[in-house]
Amino acid sequence: MELCGEIVKHKSFGKGKIVEFENNYATVLFDESKEEKKFGYPSAFGAFLELENQSFFEEIQDDKNAIAEKEADNRRIKQELAKLEIVMKSKSDVVKRMKKTAEKTTDSNNIAFKCNYCDGGKSEENAGYKGICSDDTIKYNIKTAKHVWCRQPENMCYKYLQGEITREEIGKFYDETKSDFGKSVCCESQMLELWRAGASVTQSGEGKSKPMSLKNARANSLALLTTKLPRAKDQDRFIFAVFLIDENYEGDTEGLGNLGSNPKYRLQLSLNEAKELKFWNYYFNPKKPERIILGSGLHRYLTDTQSAQVLQKICEIKKDTPEEEFSKEFLVHFCKLKKLDINNIPMPEGGLQKIKIAAEQKAE
Repeated sequence: MELCGEIVKHKSFGKGKIVEFENNYATVLFDESKEEKKFGYPSAFGAFLELENQSFFEEIQDDKNAIAEKEADNRRIKQELAKLEIVMKSKSDVVKRMKKTAEKTTDSNNIAFKCNYCDGGKSEENAGYKGICSDDTIKYNIKTAKHVWCRQPENMCYKYLQGEITREEIGKFYDETKSDFGKSVCCESQMLELWRAGASVTQSGEGKSKPMSLKNARANSLALLTTKLPRAKDQDRFIFAVFLIDENYEGDTEGLGNLGSNPKYRLQLSLNEAKELKFWNYYFNPKKPERIILGSGLHRYLTDTQSAQVLQKICEIKKDTPEEEFSKEFLVHFCKLKKLDINNIPMPEGGLQKIKIAAEQKAE
C-alpha cells in the first residue's frame, strides 16, 4: 500500500501529510506545527488518524483484522501450552518444591525492589509513585534509561511521547485502571496508591516475558521500595518506602510475581528524607561485596538484621516529625516478629561501608 502523500487528520495535531511510510510506521508532517511525528500502522489509523481518501479504508481494516487474528492465535497457543505444562507437572515435584522451601532456615526473606524512577504525584510527603510521571521523566525513562516496559509500543507513556495520544488520555486511562495493580500505566505509578510491589517479568533467556516468582518472600517480612534519580549512579540508590508483607501472603512458587502489604505497617518518605536512606549502606552483594550495582535483577533479599537497620535509620530520619512515634512502633513490632534484640542491632555493613573499610586498610 502506498500512503505517501495522503492527507490525514489527527484529533490533537490537526491536518497533515504522510511524508514517509515504511516498516509499518507512517511519518506525518503536520501543517500547523510543521513537526513530523511517527504513527504505527495500522493501529493508529481510525483511532488517532483519519485519512481523507476513504478508498484505503477496506484495505486498512483487512490489515487490522489480520493482526487481530494472529494475536488471538498466539494467545490461544500460549494458553494451550500453559495448560499442557500444568498437566505434565507431577504432584511429586510440587511436594518436593514445597518441602524444600519449608526446610530453608535462612532469614533472608525480606525483599527490596528495584523501581524505575516515577515522580507522579510527588509531594512534600512522598517521593512520587502516586500517578503518571512528568513529561521530563517520561522522556528520560524511555529515551535515556530505556526501561523495558516504558518503551514498549503498547505502553501509554510511549504512545504519548510519540504523539499518538494526549496526556489527558493517559490520565483518563490511569483513573479507570489504577485500582488493578499491574494493569494501569505501570506498576510504579500505583505503588504508593495500592501499596503493592511486583517482581515484573524475566528479561532474557528461555523464560523471557514470564512472570518472576518471589520464592523467598514471607508474610510479615519487610518490603523495601528503592530507586535512584535520573542519571544518578547506583551507589546513590535510596529507599523511598517500606511496608510489612501482608500477613495472609502464602508465598509464591507459581510466578505470580507480586505481593500486598499489611494495612497498618506502611511508611513512605519524602524525597529529601529518602536521600538519607541509601540502600547500599545496608545491602551488599555476597559474591562481590565491592560491586555497587543491582544489574538486571529487579529484586534482592535482605536479612532480618539488615531490615531492622533500615527501620532504625528511618526512626532517626522521622525524629521530630508526625511519623516519629509510628516509625518507632514499626521497628518494635518488626523486632518482636523476628525475635531480634532491639537494643543490640549491629551497625550496618553494606557495600558502601565495605568499600570504605577496604580503602582505609589499603591506605594503611
